[in-house]
Amino acid sequence: MNDKQLLIEKYHLIHENNAWYSDRENSHKHLIFKDSFYEKNDVLGLLFRINKLCGAKVKYFRTNIDKFEPLKYDYKKGFVSVPLWDADFLKHRKSGYILDFRYLQTITVYEDFVALCEELEGC
Repeated sequence: MNDKQLLIEKYHLIHENNAWYSDRENSHKHLIFKDSFYEKNDVLGLLFRINKLCGAKVKYFRTNIDKFEPLKYDYKKGFVSVPLWDADFLKHRKSGYILDFRYLQTITVYEDFVALCEELEGC
């Protein structure tokens, strides 16, 4: 199974009518992306779409992904390294800052995101 398929499985996405949907209990079914988006994008693009992150964030992290370590949190072990498709966090290697995808969602002003990027680049 490739990384894209593992990502689809992790988020329990359902394939219907040439598109991928989230249909979780206690929530309405909603479109995540179409097949054309799935085919044209890498795992990072899909992961950021699932987490509702904008194109500027995708572009920055795609260009700088080698400066980050993908992580997820295990309640017994703490933060553990994982493949990108399984990540919930990205750790900036130089600064040690851990960025949660939910935190990145809260940055809605472009200048605020630029300020974050500049801070990371200054480390």
